[in-house]
Amino acid sequence: MAEERNERQPLPIKNLADLKRHIQVGTEFVSTFHQNHPDIVGLTRVVTEVQTNAFYSKIKDQPEHPFSKCNYGKGFRTDFEKASDYRFSGSEIQVLNRRKNDGSVLYTIELYGQENQMTEINKEENRMNEWERLHRQAERYKEAYPPGTRVLLLRMGDDPRPVEDHTRGTVRFVDDIGTVHCAFDNGRLLGLCPGEDSFRKLTEAELAEEQNEDLTQEEGGPVMGM
Repeated sequence: MAEERNERQPLPIKNLADLKRHIQVGTEFVSTFHQNHPDIVGLTRVVTEVQTNAFYSKIKDQPEHPFSKCNYGKGFRTDFEKASDYRFSGSEIQVLNRRKNDGSVLYTIELYGQENQMTEINKEENRMNEWERLHRQAERYKEAYPPGTRVLLLRMGDDPRPVEDHTRGTVRFVDDIGTVHCAFDNGRLLGLCPGEDSFRKLTEAELAEEQNEDLTQEEGGPVMGM
């Protein structure tokens, strides 16, 4: 595997947007350091599924490896972090440990592109088609879920710290890839991913019920006498 990496030069990655453009099904990458999973260091992984907030990968040519079989067969999950949690230096991508929040590095990876190399024209076309799809999806959701829209989370997908089912929230904004960012009534701030998380707008009846509850709370307060 070391010989393979020497023959195939890692891709230079400039920023988070560039990283997301290169993370496609078939992209290969290697962890050169991992604070929590040192046993994954040096193993070539292949991206098998890409979502708006994460991607999954399996160990190349090792379908029975525990990292290939985890997450119900999807493989190892890697979240897309905030841009501030990344450091890019040539081909090296460092991801900071946001849980410790002390500036330490959680893991480092290098991307090696897809095993079956396509022409640069085909790659660019695929990137353009994917970003066009995400852009159109984002525009639809921005129109359907403007800031202030009340929503009900039915079920959250494969998130390590999910918001509880049937929690209500208020839309803060929709980002450029269609993630619906919400402030939930339990105090959590989290984005909902169309196609992965199940949610809907509150009905007119539910909105009216909330308004009536607010009025009841206001009217039920102490009354000042003359």
